[in-house]
Amino acid sequence: MPKHLTFIILDIDLSWRMHKSSDGQRRRVQICMGLLKPFKVLLLDEITVDLDVLARANLLSYLKKECNERGAAIIYATHIFDGLDDWPSDIVYIAHGKLQLALPLEKVKETSQLSLMRTVESWLRKERDEDRGRKKERKALGLQGNDKQVDGSRVVGDPASRVLNNGWAGGRLNSTVAGAENFFFSSNSVLRQ
Repeated sequence: MPKHLTFIILDIDLSWRMHKSSDGQRRRVQICMGLLKPFKVLLLDEITVDLDVLARANLLSYLKKECNERGAAIIYATHIFDGLDDWPSDIVYIAHGKLQLALPLEKVKETSQLSLMRTVESWLRKERDEDRGRKKERKALGLQGNDKQVDGSRVVGDPASRVLNNGWAGGRLNSTVAGAENFFFSSNSVLRQ
């Protein structure tokens, strides 16, 4: 994508200073940084958080157009489904680390008469109710819960012992996307392959 096009789509003002910018402005700059290099596969994790309605609509429209024209793919993890009813080509639903569903959007629409947001809401409510039932059963048997404990920036007992990272370097308003080694565990990362 040409650099100037990214600035136009995301409505970025080159006079912004990160320490004086809003969360939405910072998010736009972060997205722009991630989109400067061409991609075949783009991994997006909650990319539209903090974006206003116009920036979100412009970004999603542009990404869909880019993918269709260049044969690229986007894997988009989100909990914000407003305006996404016709955006994805496929839907993948993972719960408890296991694949629950992987279907083209048209198949999902055939099985549910609800909007995408309401369909996902029904899946999540079912998952929550099942979790509550399992927790209640464990409690009735006198077993401890399975809540994760965090020690500093690490999850206790996690075999991968991942560092938790929100995408911004500690103590500075600098994105951690400057080095590829920092991409792996960022919750805000824009990744390319």
